Amino acid sequence: MAMSSMRREGGKKVGEVIWTAEELDIVEKPNGPAAAALLAAAFGSLMMGIMTTWAAAYTGFADKINLQHRVGPLSGKVTFAGLAFVIAWGVLTAALWKRNLAWTPVAVIAGALIVGGFAGTFPKFFDLFAP
Repeated sequence: MAMSSMRREGGKKVGEVIWTAEELDIVEKPNGPAAAALLAAAFGSLMMGIMTTWAAAYTGFADKINLQHRVGPLSGKVTFAGLAFVIAWGVLTAALWKRNLAWTPVAVIAGALIVGGFAGTFPKFFDLFAP
């Protein structure tokens, strides 16, 4: 039930209605699907870094992931990192569908995965593994 109160604003009385969340049909939804999307994107980033480093270390691998010869091994890296993201998103969404997670651990894990992926795509890093 809405509660009515009166307050003064600039010398005038203003009627104010206070609604409860139940009256407005506000329902808090679980944040699991959003966390799943964030973690899956971070995992896709990590896979891009791993594949970039692996392709620099093993030329045979770089040749195998060359899906579009005009583009080179980058075509395979992006394709397989994108597939890793989509698969991780599906699995994590199914696992976290009705859950409500704390954002701090999700952000820390996602940040660590993104930093790992970013490091793996740095030439100074992956050149350490080049033959």
